[in-house]
Amino acid sequence: RGQAARVAHPTLPWRGMGKDRREEKKVEQESLGKKADKFGKKGDGKIAVTQGPDKSFSHQECRHILLQKQSDAMRISEEIHNNKITFNEAAFKYSEDKAGAHGLLGWKSQAELDQDFWKAALTCKEGDWLREPVKTQWGWHLIMVQGRKTLKKK
Repeated sequence: RGQAARVAHPTLPWRGMGKDRREEKKVEQESLGKKADKFGKKGDGKIAVTQGPDKSFSHQECRHILLQKQSDAMRISEEIHNNKITFNEAAFKYSEDKAGAHGLLGWKSQAELDQDFWKAALTCKEGDWLREPVKTQWGWHLIMVQGRKTLKKK
């Protein structure tokens, strides 16, 4: 069967799919600093390059999932991204962190964290997580930044 041409009735409004809003959404997402990640979904967890990280804090509250193999980290990242498991559930289930805190690091200063971990965490939006695993001396990390603040010395 051939495609029938749609002809709007002269007195009735056309009840089609409506206006294609993809371009409007794309412009809106870009204006908010959101970009498509490697899965083609919006939001990669990173701060837009033009925005830059906020330097007015001394500590970051982070969660992480520590794994020894990059392939495991990528697989778990995809599971989280595709909503098969939450970040916290994955940390509880998969993290090889010896501290036994199920991925919760708490408030840490730059001196208390591996420098590669700290630098990667700086690129992450507060309340979000990085989709790409980060390599440190301890292994591969999936990082979530829960908050940032300045803590006064006692």
